[in-house]
Amino acid sequence: MSDVVAREREKKTMLTAFFEKNQTDTSSGAYLYRDFPKFFTWNGRLGRWNRRTRKTQRGRIVSANPAEGKRYYLRLLLTHVRGPTSFDDLQTVNGVQHTTFRKTALEMGLIDDDITLSQCLAEAAVFNFPRALQRLFAIILKFCRPGDVRQLWTTHYDNLSEDHLRNSQNNSHIQDMVLNEIGNFLHSMGKTLQQYDLPRIMHPMNFQTTVQREIQEEYSIIVDPSHLQAQNSLNTDQKYIFDKIMSHVNSDIPGVYFVDGPGGTGKTFLYKALLAEVRSRGLLALATASSGAAANNMLGGRTAHSRFNIPIHLDTNSTCNIPM
Repeated sequence: MSDVVAREREKKTMLTAFFEKNQTDTSSGAYLYRDFPKFFTWNGRLGRWNRRTRKTQRGRIVSANPAEGKRYYLRLLLTHVRGPTSFDDLQTVNGVQHTTFRKTALEMGLIDDDITLSQCLAEAAVFNFPRALQRLFAIILKFCRPGDVRQLWTTHYDNLSEDHLRNSQNNSHIQDMVLNEIGNFLHSMGKTLQQYDLPRIMHPMNFQTTVQREIQEEYSIIVDPSHLQAQNSLNTDQKYIFDKIMSHVNSDIPGVYFVDGPGGTGKTFLYKALLAEVRSRGLLALATASSGAAANNMLGGRTAHSRFNIPIHLDTNSTCNIPM
């Protein structure tokens, strides 16, 4: 396992090469990571950035949402910090180096900032369907505690309701449908619409059973292309496990597997590859973990207590309350 960790650390990525370029080229320190492709081109074979000699190009960082934890906070820092020379430098604020991306972003005042949350929704609207945007809106309500929920709703309502706007002219009905869908996502996270400063649903919709709502929620997950390609980057051990599990999926044969290993050995990377492959086939894959932190590392992840409605206080007669 130590060999796996060492190999991962030795890999040179576009980001680590960006750090190196900032160390050697003082002029590059004026740029944000997302702006780098305007002035530099990436040489994948050599693993380095070269100054662009022709017309500029627009760059883009892969989107992330608050439920993705470290990935989201890293992206947040890279869109605000100019010219970092290393991860340590990126996580240093006023001479103090912080241990996590989230703590760094907090010290910089980037968390619980409604402007940042609004930008996150605006960026997601460019590449995602309204259904995925509604999920993200619910995630922001749950995990980010925006100061002005009503303003966030008003600003992004057109994007949130785009699908329904095409099929109905009844504004009240459209708003109710959007609120109902956001409410379903919040319900899966243990929250309700009534806990937030949002418009009231004027005509409650009870056309979905709990089972239908759960299935619709799972089918609405948009597979990240990078997760689908992850299977091409699996190491030997990961590939063996991936093929073994997928052989059961392909043959529709039940199976139980336990993947164990120290932190940083690629367990989550393997899970993402498996989830993406199964979901890309139109099948259901329930990403479940024992803790919220672990669940947030997987797309569509939920804790076991939330997924299966496991009672908090257990006795000999306790049962899970999940419809079958």
